[in-house]
Amino acid sequence: MVSNRSEIPQRSSETVTSMWPELNEAEQQLMTGRLQQWFADIEKNNNPGNNGTTLSLATRFLSYFGLKNAAEVFYFLKTAGGMETITMIARELMRQEEEIQSIREQNEEAMQKREHIVFLLMGLIAEREALAKNVDQLFRVEIERHLTKDKHAHTETISSRAVEIIDAMIDNYLSTIHALDLELNKLEEQLNEIEKEWIAIEEEEEQMEVYHEELHAHFDILNTFLAMPILSHPQENPAVFVERRRSILIQDLERYREQEALHRNTTSEDPKTQEKERRRICRHIKTIEHELNFHQAHLSQTVTNYEELFRLALEQTRSQIQELKSQTSFPRQLDTQIEGLQLREQGLVSALKVMRNKKILLNDQLEQVFDFSQARFIVKHEEAKCLIQKDDGSYALIPKDADPQKMTQEEWEQAKCNFNQEKVRIQTPRFNFMEKIQENLQKQIQRKEQHLSLREILQTQRSEMHRAREKMEETLSIAQTRKATLLSNPRLSQRSVLKPEPHASYKQIVEKFESLILTAPKKEDIEKVRDVVKNSSIPPESKGKLDKLIEQITPEKIMEPQKQRLQWLYSAKRTIMDSSPKPEVDPTKTMK
Repeated sequence: MVSNRSEIPQRSSETVTSMWPELNEAEQQLMTGRLQQWFADIEKNNNPGNNGTTLSLATRFLSYFGLKNAAEVFYFLKTAGGMETITMIARELMRQEEEIQSIREQNEEAMQKREHIVFLLMGLIAEREALAKNVDQLFRVEIERHLTKDKHAHTETISSRAVEIIDAMIDNYLSTIHALDLELNKLEEQLNEIEKEWIAIEEEEEQMEVYHEELHAHFDILNTFLAMPILSHPQENPAVFVERRRSILIQDLERYREQEALHRNTTSEDPKTQEKERRRICRHIKTIEHELNFHQAHLSQTVTNYEELFRLALEQTRSQIQELKSQTSFPRQLDTQIEGLQLREQGLVSALKVMRNKKILLNDQLEQVFDFSQARFIVKHEEAKCLIQKDDGSYALIPKDADPQKMTQEEWEQAKCNFNQEKVRIQTPRFNFMEKIQENLQKQIQRKEQHLSLREILQTQRSEMHRAREKMEETLSIAQTRKATLLSNPRLSQRSVLKPEPHASYKQIVEKFESLILTAPKKEDIEKVRDVVKNSSIPPESKGKLDKLIEQITPEKIMEPQKQRLQWLYSAKRTIMDSSPKPEVDPTKTMK
């Protein structure tokens, strides 16, 4: 498992060198061109305000990862680290696909439940629509039945019976519209809550981006240290490396400052994108300046090896942590700074342990590596034997004296639990940081997908409810028109001699009682109806019955259930109609 450290980079270099010449010149150019176009498209999508050639956009994107051109990407992907990167990406894509599938199943279940409710409601509406379409036929059947039963029946009796049928139907339509209004109000409230939560999520996302940017600055600083040849050439004098590194950093600093000046003088249509780009440039400048200052401070000191250099960097980092902890202003901002410094501290400590041969680095396949960019685990020598990778790609941490060949299923499950409990300790700080950032982003994506899915479901339900309400109003309008036609029929009105004033007053009383039951009346509305009954010409006995019905009304509430509400309205109408004066009919005239 353990290999000679000095042989690793040489083997990787030989492998990479032998791969690229396998392609002829035309194939190499085609491969490079495709990669270059792809990277340029990604950069343009990430920063729509960026304008430039394909080459400049691709170069800018690759610079984020320390690469200069597309050919270097090809080299990297063919190395062991590149293959591990591809494997990690594939696993992450599979995990995300599983989570997305789970969200889809949950949304489908919620949609099915809501569709079932709408189906039941639409079924009720369909029944009432069918009834409304046949209202004229119902009137004819009812009138013919009365005429057959009693050829000498009075016209006003037939008319009254037809109006009663329409009134009952109108009551049903109004109650359905009222139920739809209640559901629509609930949907609107839910949508308003969803919109508020969406705004809060977007604000949290912006704060998380700033938080990640600040941590990335410290992460980049740590990476510059871990990129040193501390394991391949541990005894090399760092002075030569530092001088070479300083010249590169100075060039990079000039380039980023030019970008900063150009960005400052450029106005973007998207302020958020412009601010994101500004933070990215500032982060690079901060990282470079920090490393330059560190190298400049220690050039004058006698540093003979990388271990001593890392020890000085660790002392400086711990000093900064103590200094920030002693401050009391801006605690929230300081928390992020302290967290970033602690990340650097953990990374430097782990590097020193590896340099002192107290711990070793392992990649995803649990093979020993000598490059922090390829490492996932950092463990003691004896602990490496306890770390097992299962066939499904999961990990387990077994006891030191356990034999993997003889372990039971329960013991393996316990070993997996042990790994989950210890993974933060045995994973490299660099990997823990990347995993934490990925988890934060994934949680944010899931929250947004759930809110978008729920909002879409609610909007669909609202549209269905609005269409149902419009159809119900059309049906109600047809019934009301038919009722008005019956009441204003001149042939019917000529055959009855009614007292107009009492009839009008009784009709108004009925309307007052309808308003009480179809809405949530206020206390003053209830008292007005009570006064109307008191001042009407209704007999005292009927007034007493109506007063008892009024007592059943609760202010600001609609009577429930619907059956009780309809019975109440029927009792009120029957009491009022029984109390109304009977019209005098000419006995010499009968229906023809």
